[in-house]
Amino acid sequence: MISVQNVTRAISFLCIAILSGCAGQYQAYDGVKLPSEKVAVVKGVTNILPLTTSLSISSVDGKKMSPYQESIEVLPGRHVIGIQYHFHGGGGIFANGEAIVDAQAGKTYQLGSKSEGNLVTFFVTEEVNKK
Repeated sequence: MISVQNVTRAISFLCIAILSGCAGQYQAYDGVKLPSEKVAVVKGVTNILPLTTSLSISSVDGKKMSPYQESIEVLPGRHVIGIQYHFHGGGGIFANGEAIVDAQAGKTYQLGSKSEGNLVTFFVTEEVNKK
C-alpha cells in the first residue's frame, strides 16, 4: 500500500528533478563558461521510482553544492566529487561519500554506487559515446 507521505515525497523529488534538469549543467569552476570540448561533465543518477537509487553531487574539491547537482562541468584534472546516495525505499536511506575523477576535456563521466548491507561505495566511470 502506498502512503500519502511516500506519494508526497515522490512528487516533491520529481519537481526538484525537473527544475534541476531545466537549469542545465552547473559550472563547477570559476571564470567564463568554456566550450564543451574544453571541460568534462560529471553526471549523477536521478530516479524516483520505489526501490531505486539516486546519486547527486554534493561538493567538488571540498566546495559544497547547494542545492545538490545532478550534472556538473569541471576543468580537466583530478577532482574529488562529494556524493549523496538516496535509496527510495524503507522511508528513504541516505549515505554520503566521495569519488575521485581524473577528468579529461570533452569527456563525460557517470557516478555509480554499489551497496552491500550497510556499506555503500562510490565510483566514477567514463561514458562511452554511442554512435
